[in-house]
Amino acid sequence: MSTTTPQLLTHRAIMVILVPLMLVLFISNLDQTIVATALPTIGKELGGTDQISWVASAYLLTSAVTTLLFGKLGDMFGRKQIFLLSIVIFLIGSVLAAVSGSMLWLIVFRAFQGLGGGGLNSLVMAIVGDIVPARQRSRYQAYTGIVATLALIAGPFLGGLFADTISWRWIFLINIPIGVFAIAMVALRVHLPRRTGRRGRVDVAGGLLAAVVTTTILLFTTLGGAGHAWDSPLILSLIGVSVAGLLAYILVEGRAAEPITPLSLFRSNIFTISSIQFGFASLVLFVAMLYVPLFLQTVQGYSAFAAGLFLIPMLLGLVAATAIAGPFIAKTGRYKIYPVIGSALTGLSMWAVGSVTHGTSAWAIIVPLTFASAGIGFMIQVALLAGQNAVEYRHLGTATGALNFFKSIGGAFGAAIFGALLTGTMGSSPTLISTVDAFQTVFLWSVPFMIVSFALALLMREKPLSEEMLEVAEGKVEVPEY
Repeated sequence: MSTTTPQLLTHRAIMVILVPLMLVLFISNLDQTIVATALPTIGKELGGTDQISWVASAYLLTSAVTTLLFGKLGDMFGRKQIFLLSIVIFLIGSVLAAVSGSMLWLIVFRAFQGLGGGGLNSLVMAIVGDIVPARQRSRYQAYTGIVATLALIAGPFLGGLFADTISWRWIFLINIPIGVFAIAMVALRVHLPRRTGRRGRVDVAGGLLAAVVTTTILLFTTLGGAGHAWDSPLILSLIGVSVAGLLAYILVEGRAAEPITPLSLFRSNIFTISSIQFGFASLVLFVAMLYVPLFLQTVQGYSAFAAGLFLIPMLLGLVAATAIAGPFIAKTGRYKIYPVIGSALTGLSMWAVGSVTHGTSAWAIIVPLTFASAGIGFMIQVALLAGQNAVEYRHLGTATGALNFFKSIGGAFGAAIFGALLTGTMGSSPTLISTVDAFQTVFLWSVPFMIVSFALALLMREKPLSEEMLEVAEGKVEVPEY
């Protein structure tokens, strides 16, 4: 795919375009963390407390699939048009989620919101690549990076604040004025270079099968043994659909002209391990983000706002670790040690979090959480970098999309499976002791994932970074995903 040579834009002209892009990036990243501290309040008002983890999982599942598809759609029909469509779907989903009258409808509308949300981040990066020359790109990507970081950190704060004051529904309604303004600005101000050449194809069958497989696997792993026996017709049917869907997915991706996840990528030991580690890191991150605030509110009696404040040091640890690892990797060209350290640090820290009780002090929770997230930051940084470095440069965008797919799936599984574990362990008539035991079980069960990640980090080969990947590590180049 090529583009006509764009006219060089002045800094002011670029910033006019960048402002609405950064607003979209803000609400997209905000949505990943703002829900966490409001979930107990939502569960109390709508009922179905045992289903609150699906409020996060539904969004992550649908956004994981559309992230893989929207880049190709942008190539075919123009990035501006697909970007506007993504924002509109995201905003409609936000409105519907805000007016939900039951937990079931909230989950459905969150899934719809995720259809639009999946394309926002990747399309913002792709549009920046269209309008800014490569040699100037790092300057403007620094702005988008700051916005994304602020959104992630502001999410728990705003989620708790809205839940305690006006209404949890504002965690969705806040998207509307920002999104509408961004739509108007993009429609009027963003003029992208005309794309020429081969348009490519969209692997619709692969996308649909990926959605079916991930959803059915998630359903039978969360429902099996919790209200439905493992040999019940429902669970057996879900397992059958999962297996059939997976076989069909492998067949379709092997024959597709432009598959969303080329099977050839997984011939690399490095790419396969990086994908697994990315999923595990995201899984543990979402366990901490969702269930630590829930513990603080249900066991220790914190308000939603106060519980949200506990997540801010954790997210700062995540950001700091990725910021530290990148320059060191770029300087030395070595990266294998970071997932080894990250897995061990996260595992030990989550083991410490697993000892929380009714009387555990705030610092005894905040400190291990911060170290756990720093370890996750090391893992995420290297999983993305090593996975990208393992493939040919022409497949870089596709590999990035596939890696981020595993990240989203890991988060979805962490939210849903550990939610089912919490509910099942707590029992139908929970006491304070059984509730504390249930939360300890949830946090401790994240440790085995880090043990596996540690073993994989030791087994992973270290391929020298290419010149292009050194620039990615230094933050000079952002890789759009397709």
